[in-house]
Amino acid sequence: MDASNAINKTEKDRIIEKQLRFQNLLISISTTYINADLTDIDKLIRDSLKQIGEFVEADRSYVFSYDFVNNTTSNTYEWCAEGIDPEINNLQNVPIEFIPQWVDAHKKGEAFYIEDVSLLPHDGENGLRAVLEPQGIKSLIAIPKIKNNELIGFIGFDAVKKINKYADNEKEILFVYANMLVNIIQRKE
Repeated sequence: MDASNAINKTEKDRIIEKQLRFQNLLISISTTYINADLTDIDKLIRDSLKQIGEFVEADRSYVFSYDFVNNTTSNTYEWCAEGIDPEINNLQNVPIEFIPQWVDAHKKGEAFYIEDVSLLPHDGENGLRAVLEPQGIKSLIAIPKIKNNELIGFIGFDAVKKINKYADNEKEILFVYANMLVNIIQRKE
């Protein structure tokens, strides 16, 4: 076995091992959710945002709800890494027209993913780059929350300190987490 094959095998092992840890984390969170007392749900959601956020090396993770009657979206839960400013209070009743790319992807049931915000076009003061850069965001991924085939919101992960890449298997696991959140929020309601 030559050196490059050994490196590829080690890299594959590392990816598989990380995926297994991620799946185990999800199982642990879902078990906590299933056994949860309904009075603890807000804390559980914040705790899970922290756990998943730290796992994917995000600096901020959050849950938003869409309001298609008023065409707005609001930040309902947020976790921030140490030294990262919270944005939840600034992100209430945000007009959906500020984030059309987001909504279009979510309506198709797809993740909205920007690997490098600095590569976005300068598209005016209400453009995507102008919305994200003041929050210090370098990369982000936002996964739709869908209940009974209806788009109700999204979960998102911001990278502020460094650019963050997401592998397909990580995206899949984030979709599972989004479904878990939909279920726990539905239980609370």
